[in-house]
Amino acid sequence: MGLLAPGRSATPASRVLECVRSGGTVAREEIVRRTGLSAATVARAVSTLVAAGMLRYRPDHSGVRTPGRPSTPVEIDDRRFGVIGLHLGWRATTVSFADLTGKVIASWVHEVPAADLDLARVGEWVVELLSTQPGRQPLAVGVVAPWRDAPWTETAVSDALRELLGLDLASADHVAAMAAAEFLDHRQGSTPGVTAYLYARDTAGVVLVEETDDRVELSRLTSLVHYPTGESAPCACGRTGCLIATVGDHAVAARAVADGIVPEPRIEQVLSAAEAGDPAARRLLGERARILGRIAADVRDMVDPDRLVLVGQAFTGYPTALSDTVAELRSRTLLGDIDISVTRFGSAIQAIASCTVALGPVYRSPLELVPKRPAVASA
Repeated sequence: MGLLAPGRSATPASRVLECVRSGGTVAREEIVRRTGLSAATVARAVSTLVAAGMLRYRPDHSGVRTPGRPSTPVEIDDRRFGVIGLHLGWRATTVSFADLTGKVIASWVHEVPAADLDLARVGEWVVELLSTQPGRQPLAVGVVAPWRDAPWTETAVSDALRELLGLDLASADHVAAMAAAEFLDHRQGSTPGVTAYLYARDTAGVVLVEETDDRVELSRLTSLVHYPTGESAPCACGRTGCLIATVGDHAVAARAVADGIVPEPRIEQVLSAAEAGDPAARRLLGERARILGRIAADVRDMVDPDRLVLVGQAFTGYPTALSDTVAELRSRTLLGDIDISVTRFGSAIQAIASCTVALGPVYRSPLELVPKRPAVASA
């Protein structure tokens, strides 16, 4: 997850590329000011990154029309290179392609349960997706999954995909990747402090991002899958009331089938029924929202962050009930008011998070990843 904090020990090219990514279209003087590098070092790094196809000059964004002068702004070149994101979920695998700014250009969801995942087939999906992006070349792959609860190991999957795809690969837990994506999306103009990212859907967890004037650290990733809610829902672990067995998408959908609300255990059907006005579906989702609010209050009181961000379709799938979550949180927390926000990504978080992880190797060692070997073949 090095994209969060290249740090002072990173190469000049890495620091310049990250500065431009976070700043948009930036003049060299501004890069010097933000990175603390010398003007000569910034000039060399910019020239090298432009030649490599990772940055491009934007003379139309300034009064100076001669490319290469210090006052000529530069921006990330999004035309040639990109990254592949793979999100391995319980019910589906999401295969995505993003440019070097992190913008997801294409994303396909394949509804294959985790237990039936075939990595060779994943490789075929990657090739199929790349065939829709002629002229673009992937530099790295990001693999994201709820590793602690998955039926396969992070090392085994990462090694197999690295060999299969022939690209640099980075992996991360789903909740940590989600937090990184959220943080980078809101970083510009942010204030120092600790932000807690609480995720809930078919897995659950919390991760903290601490930002100071010169450092960013992602830490304290904690699984909440078996956090006790005080409810009676049985869990596969043998206990009752575990968080994921109470408010997870699959658990809520199964309860909706048992209550005769929907014919199949699919959360999409429950959400559609609630949006159509079904009172039973609305009560079920409202109950889930209030339980999530209680857990969010517990998290807030335990870690005492400066900000709390709610992420995942358990929070965002039914916006009508979100106010119940927030109201419950605010009424139960023991530490007073806090800045609470909700992800803007919604169902796109799987693609964005995995592509964010893929950008890590690119921004850590950008010049080393300019292709020196054949990329994954397109169909």
